[in-house]
Amino acid sequence: MRSIAERLTRYLPASLFGRLALVLSAALLAAHIVGAGLSHLDIFDFEATKVGEHLAKDTGVLVQQLEISGPALRSAWLDKMQRKSYRFSLGPVDAAGLVMDAKLLQAKRKRELLADLSQELGTGYPLAVLAGATPDEEMRLRLLLRDGTPLTIQVFKLRFPVSWWGGALFVSQVLIMLAFIWLGVRQATRPLQALAEAAERLGQGLGQCVGTSLQGAAIAEDGPTEVARAAAAFNAMQQRITDHLAERVQLLAAISHDLQTPITRMRLRADLLDDALLRDKLGRDLDAMQAMVEEGIAYARSAQSVNEAACRVDLGALLDSLVCDYVDAGHSVQLGGELKAVLVTRPHTLRRMVVNLLDNALKFGQDVEVWVDQPSAEALCISVRDRGPGIPPDQLAAVLQPFYRVESSRNRSTGGTGLGLAIAQQLSAALGARFSLANRDGGGLEAQIILPLSLE
Repeated sequence: MRSIAERLTRYLPASLFGRLALVLSAALLAAHIVGAGLSHLDIFDFEATKVGEHLAKDTGVLVQQLEISGPALRSAWLDKMQRKSYRFSLGPVDAAGLVMDAKLLQAKRKRELLADLSQELGTGYPLAVLAGATPDEEMRLRLLLRDGTPLTIQVFKLRFPVSWWGGALFVSQVLIMLAFIWLGVRQATRPLQALAEAAERLGQGLGQCVGTSLQGAAIAEDGPTEVARAAAAFNAMQQRITDHLAERVQLLAAISHDLQTPITRMRLRADLLDDALLRDKLGRDLDAMQAMVEEGIAYARSAQSVNEAACRVDLGALLDSLVCDYVDAGHSVQLGGELKAVLVTRPHTLRRMVVNLLDNALKFGQDVEVWVDQPSAEALCISVRDRGPGIPPDQLAAVLQPFYRVESSRNRSTGGTGLGLAIAQQLSAALGARFSLANRDGGGLEAQIILPLSLE
């Protein structure tokens, strides 16, 4: 039974809405069809009973009139008593292929019909039951009048033609039923869909470490009691997570800021040392500490980038001025691609993100290049490429986490603080962009920023 259920589950819709709608539609449609079928059978039984009663009365009246009428009047009475469900005929009838059929008497309705006829005619007119000669003929009944003339009764099968308006009414009922099912299931599952979307947004925010921009709009706490309670619990959880991350960012900013003063005092004291070798070593350590403090402050501030107002930006001009600054500083950086694009974004946030990626590329690689593509009508792609050592594929996701450094780059001169790519990842959320890393063929790393043309 379990294996059958598992196989059936494969063919069910993936969504809760689809499954509920399918189950309710199938159940109500089956009930509707069964109800219509039972109603049809009731009507059939009622009509069959009425036909049997009318046949018995008509046969009784006809036999009495035939017994007292002459040949001319007999023909008139036969014409008068013909019906769609049965017909009467006098005289010898071709009986080829007609046999006595005892099986016909096994049906309850036919036994009741014969009982009504026998009661109406009395014992003087015994009935012979014969099989029908055509597919439309259910059976034939034969009796003899007092003068020996045979009277044959052809009983036809009952048929109820389905009218077009009956079929249209049935289809209309089914469509109305499906419409109400869709509406009801939609109303019941909409809060769950909103909860799932909010949870997905929260998960994406946690993965990107967006800080104070993590919290989305609270979902409505309505719908069924269980759904409303789940929505309230989710809103409370989202608020707690947002507060926790905001406190973490503020703590990092405070520690990084407060460390600058003792670092400055230590630098002054190191300059007073007579030992030049020791002074140089302490100076390098203090430089590394200063860089870590500055990047810590930059990481904390990047959580606030969402507060910058969006405006129209000439992307080519922004990137050209940025690359020129690096070239003037003696770095080898090239710019290319589609540079005539104009988009609505946060320019200072975008500039900080590209600067961060360029610094990272220049630190670890060479032949740095900034390239602009337009992969679709709604987005632009900025790629920062280098020909450095790249990143092991199994660490491409990990390097986006704060303070994570690739194992081969943990020395002070090249390893950095592990915040550069984390800051870029965090800034991408403020731009509504998708940020990704990939190793290049032939060596090197490519960082891609896919930006929407319009930041809502």
